[in-house]
Formats: sequence, structure tokens, C-alpha cells
Amino acid sequence: MNRAAMCLSLSLTAAVANAAGTLPELGSQPAPANADPERCHQLQNNFDIDLKEVVKAGCQPSTEQISKLMDNPVGNLVLLFNQFDYTALKGPHSNGTRYLGKYSFMPTFPISIGEDWNLINRIPISYVSAPVNRKAGDLIGMSPYEVLADRDFPSIIQDPFDRTSGLGDLAYVGVFSPKQPIHFDGGGKLVWGVGPTAMFPTAEEDVLGTGKYSLGPAFVAAYLGPDWTLGVFPQHWWSVGGDSQRKDVSLTNIQYFIQRNIPGDAQWRVGMTPNVTVNWKADGGQKVTFPVGLGAGRIFNFGKLPVRISGEIQYSVIHPDDQISSRWNFRLSFIPVIPTFML
Repeated sequence: MNRAAMCLSLSLTAAVANAAGTLPELGSQPAPANADPERCHQLQNNFDIDLKEVVKAGCQPSTEQISKLMDNPVGNLVLLFNQFDYTALKGPHSNGTRYLGKYSFMPTFPISIGEDWNLINRIPISYVSAPVNRKAGDLIGMSPYEVLADRDFPSIIQDPFDRTSGLGDLAYVGVFSPKQPIHFDGGGKLVWGVGPTAMFPTAEEDVLGTGKYSLGPAFVAAYLGPDWTLGVFPQHWWSVGGDSQRKDVSLTNIQYFIQRNIPGDAQWRVGMTPNVTVNWKADGGQKVTFPVGLGAGRIFNFGKLPVRISGEIQYSVIHPDDQISSRWNFRLSFIPVIPTFML
């Protein structure tokens, strides 16, 4: 990672740790001595509550409460996603398997819009180490979730798989979501949100980005049950400007998540959270990459800061065979959480 990207991540993490050091410890079950234990127990078992209300009552949010809020893709939390992907790529001219490494830093934060709505913002920033010659800028590129390759790319450039590293394109997604979920009998609830998404051609090298300004819609919906979390988060981008020599963008990304909640103090989650991509501008008839996976994660407390750490193995059961594309992916995530009462 270059110095600028590393400093950004380290400075934000340090700021979080410093802020947490002056506030009540999160994830602790017992109530403080000056709080009403019965009232605290009631508040800690409310998974829709704004955590400001818990703290105002002199109570501490429980680990289960924080974990349930993290399961909510439109929850009232500030999340600092640190995600590492190590992807095995293969294609008809790749001469075996090539490996792509990507670190993504994705701050996610809510903004209250009146009494009934939140705007949930996410800004993915990525650093990529790709097995692609930087001179292949017109024949290959990287979206936040997909390799966009021309089928002729390996045969045109000498040493096409020379490695290139640097910052990728900057993205943004913002969804407007009701503060109150839809509740079902049995304890489950439905949450949703809709809004815009965008990509900007900020990549350090042409091959690490699309070269295009792109806009489109985003939608998220999730069922949050006592035992299962099920959800889908589709986004689509159309290019609206940028380098005229680069291919136009029409790209769909659909993250789906299926997770089983394991009871206990550690709040384990077992399941999958892959990203399906459809490159509508791809040459030929093979446009879809569809991975499945299996992983697990749990919450740890680093001092007073709760952090979810998880790992997942994914395999693309559907993938283009006529161009370089993903086969296997290993994903490791490290997610500090900052309830909004800290801000």
C-alpha cells in the first residue's frame, strides 16, 4: 500500500481508538452501579433503539445488541470496513492462475434526515495489486468488484501479466432508509433503503480503474430474524463521461448475504457474503460472475472498541471462460464499530 493510503487508514483507526478511550466501554453486559439493572436489561434487548438512549439511561450497550445492529445494512452505526481480498484469476491465455490482491477501506456512516429517515453513506476506497501490465489500459480495467477485460488483451501486449499496484477508482453509495423497520410475528423484521451510487476515475493507473464517471441506482433489503440474516444489495452503474478511448461501463454488482446467528457471548456469524457481477458490456455471451462461499466471524473487544473479524472462502460457480476472471477468492474483514453516540 502506498504511504497516502496507509496514513489514511491508520489515522482514522487511531482517531477511533482515541475517541473510544474517553467513552463507556461497549459490549459489556453488566449495568453500571448508578443505573437501574432492570431498565438496562430492557434497553439492551431492544435491537431497534438508537444507542444514544441506552447511554443516556446510564447503561452500556450489550455485545448482542451491537452485533444485531451490525447485521443491519442500514443500521445506526458508523462502521470502518477494512476488507482484504486475495483472488485467483484465470483465463484462456493466462498461462495458469494469476493472483490479484485488494485492500478496501469502506467507511459507512448514517446521517439523520428528519424524524423518520436516515441516509446511509458508504465510500469504498481501494488499493489494488493486479497481475496486469499497466500498458494495457485500453484493454483491461478494474471496477470496485470486477475485472473488466477485453478478450484480445493477453495476445496484444508483451508480458501482459506484469504486476501493477496503486489506488483504484473511488466509489460512493448512499441509500435513504426508514428509521423504523417492518416487524413480523416471531421476532423478525425487514429493513430496506434506496438511493444513488457513483464511480469516479481516480485510479493511479488506467488498468486499475474504468476511466469513466459512472452513475446509477442502489437498493438494499434484508430480513433480520432471531436466527438468520438474509439480504441483497444490488447496485448498477452506467458511464456518463470520462476517457473516450475506454469502453463504456454498464455493470451490475449484487452482494447477497446469508448468515446464521450463533447464540453466545462471542456472537458468531456463519454464512456467506459474496458479490455477483454482471458486465453487460463484456464481449461474447459470458457476462456473469456468480460466487458462493462459506465463512465465519465474531466480535472481539479491543480495549473499549468492539470489532468484528471474519474470514470467508468463495468460489465462482459461474464465470466467463473467454476472458480472465475470478475463480477463487479469500476475504478477510476487520470492522471496528462506532455507535453514533460517540460522535
